[in-house]
Amino acid sequence: MLVDAHCHAHALQEAELKEHEANMTIISVSEDLESSLKSLDLGERFSNILPFVGVHPWSIGEVARSEVEEVMKLIEKRDDVRGIGEVGLDKKIRRTYAAQREVFERFCKLASEYDLPINVHAREAWREALELLRRLDIESAIIHWYSGPLELLEEIEASGYMITINPAAKIQPKHRSVLENAPLKIILTESDGPYEYRGMKLKPSLIPGLVKLIAEVKGLAREEVEEAMELNLRRLLG
Repeated sequence: MLVDAHCHAHALQEAELKEHEANMTIISVSEDLESSLKSLDLGERFSNILPFVGVHPWSIGEVARSEVEEVMKLIEKRDDVRGIGEVGLDKKIRRTYAAQREVFERFCKLASEYDLPINVHAREAWREALELLRRLDIESAIIHWYSGPLELLEEIEASGYMITINPAAKIQPKHRSVLENAPLKIILTESDGPYEYRGMKLKPSLIPGLVKLIAEVKGLAREEVEEAMELNLRRLLG
């Protein structure tokens, strides 16, 4: 079973999702209330889709506070929520950073209270996000598309958290360096689809090629990487 540990599945065509129904587990992350509800609907209709609900840091300031509260109520009231995300911090959007931090901390507290994994966006705020996760005793977390300092990898591993590697590792030197230095036991594959990065159209169908790249970098067989991704996902989900 292949793994796409960070995908905006609600924004993909249903035909594309059906292509991967038999061979890929997909974590469907959300950005707001509408996408959270869509992710939950996909989780009901596709046995391989794990719905995560949340409010993306890019959406903070764009969505009403009442909408943030409604997403949090989904976590409290619905037992089909498999995790929280995409939530986190983004220092490139300075004007809402204080509000991002407040909302992220509340989502972290819910993750701790309901024993749910959390799927984290932490662009330019890698250390701040990690420190908050640790301070609030989060048990299970993914730091998605990790391109932060290499020296934090040991702390991430020691905390029991994981990072995702994206197909963009082929063209993004910083992300490629993370792949080269991170131990396999903290890595999960992701597409972040549908998203375009420097002309690369990211989508779940790129996961097999990503597995091949990881195998080449780590000097392993593809089957070994696939098995490791499945084991890592099971560890994440408890």
